[in-house]
Amino acid sequence: MTDQQYRDFLESSYTLMRNCGQYFAPAENINSMELAHLIPQIPETVLAIYVGINDAVCNKGLVTPFLVRHGHNNVFVFDPQLYSGAKNVPSGTIDAKAILAGFEAPNSSWNPDWTYVMIEDPSRTFHSLWQEKGYIDMIPAKFEDFTVLTSSAKSKACVFIDPKALEHPVNASRPYLKAALDRGTKTAHQFTIPAAIEGETAGLVPLVLEQGEKLYVARADFGPCTHCWSNIHPDNSELAVINENSAVPLDLVIAKPPVDSKFAKGLVPPKGSADMTTDWFFRGTRIVRSPLLAGMFKG
Repeated sequence: MTDQQYRDFLESSYTLMRNCGQYFAPAENINSMELAHLIPQIPETVLAIYVGINDAVCNKGLVTPFLVRHGHNNVFVFDPQLYSGAKNVPSGTIDAKAILAGFEAPNSSWNPDWTYVMIEDPSRTFHSLWQEKGYIDMIPAKFEDFTVLTSSAKSKACVFIDPKALEHPVNASRPYLKAALDRGTKTAHQFTIPAAIEGETAGLVPLVLEQGEKLYVARADFGPCTHCWSNIHPDNSELAVINENSAVPLDLVIAKPPVDSKFAKGLVPPKGSADMTTDWFFRGTRIVRSPLLAGMFKG
């Protein structure tokens, strides 16, 4: 993409979000937005974001033709004197720094030299990692709630998601998701998946949400809930604005054990979304997470 194409996309996204009415205080303007391009070789993966964060909850407005496949993984932190990282990690886990481009600790109180791991073997439970020698603390991954803010008469979007998300009690309590799944099953073939990332939706179920409908991006077992979406449809006259409210699951925060007293002093809990710590991407080695334009908020 050229500089002008990025500017045009950002301006268009700003107008779409501004018209929604729930973003941008009077003192905020287009420079409060963030612009990213997750896979620069694929124009459709450009992403405009409006971010609002308080201590515990992150709210985002998102505009993108194609959101690449990703999930949010709980991260477990270990004493590097016991587990040095790379191949030396607890069994059934993988070094997060090895699979996350641009990995960052959640804030400056977390030592970047500690060993940060994610569960790789589904049979490995977080309870067992809490008991592992050298365990320091856990960074819970966020759950997200998507709401489509744009009328499908203007822009159709198809969300592809881990089928286990539909088993979560929150989604099970939303009767309209049955119709959304039916629409998705019938029309998913109409939505474009960029050829360079063929297979991005494999194993996921498609849902086409109507304006105002919500989809909880979460699994009842607290595992990573893989998802992506395509907003590329021949009938679309504009891109859709999709809102995301996210927070870490309270049940998991309450259940996890206290921080190891050896490391607890001065350790500030993660706030906001901790995306740069807990994100997992299907094509992680190709992802560029550093923004082209930074927004007002970080966290």
